[in-house]
Amino acid sequence: MSRYWTVVRGPVVLPARASARYELQPHAGRFALPRPGARVRLPAFTAVPQTLSSADVRLRSSG
Repeated sequence: MSRYWTVVRGPVVLPARASARYELQPHAGRFALPRPGARVRLPAFTAVPQTLSSADVRLRSSG
């Protein structure tokens, strides 16, 4: 996903069955959401074993 997102904060390697918090930045520096609170489906891929996971993320409100 490095073509689309850059990891700003978070572990480089995440062991199996572990969880971590990541801060991502769009590759172009911004990603326009349709409105505050809009849902974005964020996919994550692993090479070995080949898996696809996804999570819904929402824009935090500014207030």
